[in-house]
Amino acid sequence: MPAGRPKKYTKTRLREIEQEIIDYTDKTTIPIVSECAYNLGMYREEMYKHEELSSAIKKLITKKESVLEKGALLGKLNPSMAIFSLKQLGWRDKPKEEIQQENILSEQIKKALGSLNEDA
Repeated sequence: MPAGRPKKYTKTRLREIEQEIIDYTDKTTIPIVSECAYNLGMYREEMYKHEELSSAIKKLITKKESVLEKGALLGKLNPSMAIFSLKQLGWRDKPKEEIQQENILSEQIKKALGSLNEDA
């Protein structure tokens, strides 16, 4: 990282950057935050520091998630790479214990509803 004073961004420049992020998102098949930042001459971390850019960044990430999920489901993308990338965005696998707890709870609800219907 270069030494020296951090860059100052004016409101006008941040609006321009926001539009550049939106344009990048619209034009790119699978948008990537770090690639967008690189194209803007910024560090990814710097983009996240500016509240004014958060909506555009969220749209970029939402498009990326959508394209990755759909591409993997349709067999157009390597599932392992799609999963890896989605996990980088916060997606996760459910642990077996969590799935088992959901199944147990679901069965308990079905039984409770069944007994309510019998009482009626």
